[in-house]
Amino acid sequence: MDEIWQQPAHQLARLIRERRLSSRETVGAVLDRIKRLNGPVNAFALVDDDQALRSADAADAEIRAGVNCGALHGVPVHVKDLLPTAGMRTAFGSAAFADNVPERDARAIARVREAGGIVIGKTTTPELGHKVLTDSPVHGITRNPWSPEHSPGGSSGGAAVAVAMGFGPLGVSTDGAGSSRIPASCCGIVGLKPTIGAVPHETSPDLFGSLTCIGSMARDVEDVVLLHNVMAGPDPGDPWSYGGRQSPLRLPDDPLAILRGLRVMWLPRTVNKHLDADVEAHCARAVARMAGEGAIVVDGPAQFDWALDEALVLMRSYQGTRFKGLLGRWRDTMDPTTVASIEDGGKLSAEALRRALFARTELLRRVLALFETADVIVTPTVSVPALPVSQRADQPLMVDGVAAGSLREGWYSYTIPFNPSGNPAISVPCGFAANGIPVGLQIVAPWHEEQRLVALAAALSHLQPWRHLWPSLAIGAERT
Repeated sequence: MDEIWQQPAHQLARLIRERRLSSRETVGAVLDRIKRLNGPVNAFALVDDDQALRSADAADAEIRAGVNCGALHGVPVHVKDLLPTAGMRTAFGSAAFADNVPERDARAIARVREAGGIVIGKTTTPELGHKVLTDSPVHGITRNPWSPEHSPGGSSGGAAVAVAMGFGPLGVSTDGAGSSRIPASCCGIVGLKPTIGAVPHETSPDLFGSLTCIGSMARDVEDVVLLHNVMAGPDPGDPWSYGGRQSPLRLPDDPLAILRGLRVMWLPRTVNKHLDADVEAHCARAVARMAGEGAIVVDGPAQFDWALDEALVLMRSYQGTRFKGLLGRWRDTMDPTTVASIEDGGKLSAEALRRALFARTELLRRVLALFETADVIVTPTVSVPALPVSQRADQPLMVDGVAAGSLREGWYSYTIPFNPSGNPAISVPCGFAANGIPVGLQIVAPWHEEQRLVALAAALSHLQPWRHLWPSLAIGAERT
């Protein structure tokens, strides 16, 4: 049997429910690993050992008392430091919120607790979640466990690192332009961005115009399904949460059945001029494996407007409006790129915002048209494996000393469009670059077709298993 920290959440839940393992043992093992191994990677903004162990003891007492167990009973879960957690500081990676201790959980987190999950702490994020690299003036640099000189991506970088390191099998993330999928790709795990509203995000100040979804991160597809099922479903606080599928996701008995006759639109590039050779090779090989099991690969459009500029207007206007009041007191302590993002948003006109909203509608219609000839769209998650920790968000992507455009256009152009369009998307591992850093494949489906995504992800996991692969920083200490 694997060590406790190596066990998937669905297995831990079963062992705890059967009293073959206690929640105290499980949570204690994870907390011990964090104490010993978090230093080199810096995945956590906060770890609450005392609260976690008290909750674990309470979970064990309920087992002994014969209380009906939820799906996550006794299992450790970590939450990105952008989501409110009752009694646990939520600082948004910023000194401006260092004293912010919410009285209530976000609804998704409340559902995690109602299912018996033990919230052990908050994972790192860039300040205010404003960029796709995880570092902040408050918490410093979060590092990729496969190569500490590289970033885990962001903004859910801490969550991805924590999952990859065995610091708890389940990570609750957020995704506004790829923030779950990008770090999942960089860290070799699975990251699901559901259809907008599939998981209620009622704490957003802009419910009707939001780009951000609450996502699930884990090492395997079954655990992603488990966490998503717990958090998903209608809630009065989020109007987007109504009208979706009510049945829980499940993994098929025949993992390859989804591939037979599946129409796969393979898009190796969108607006990016450069695509790393290893990334292209591994992603193309995954598509070839699908075709070998009966999938039908269809051509994508030669020209397509992915509305990246308009998505930036939507994001910056949100940041500028929500956070401009912080600059007077906190400017000098903030990340310079945070300040620039807020200031850029404040300069946008009402007309620019309205045009971006029109463009969002047109993007949705164009994406809908793509699904007339395809069941899924498949792309690399990012064009280049994890970037160096020295990379700045406002600097261009550099490839062999040559500028390859902004990060938005050159690196993560694949993930951005499916936030304004609202489509569900998942990143799954599909190999390793020559430097040993993971490569991720993005799969996109029509609205509320998460079931299709997880079935296809399970098929790819069957064709190329990845769950047994651990970064050296995660297993090195266990070998000494």
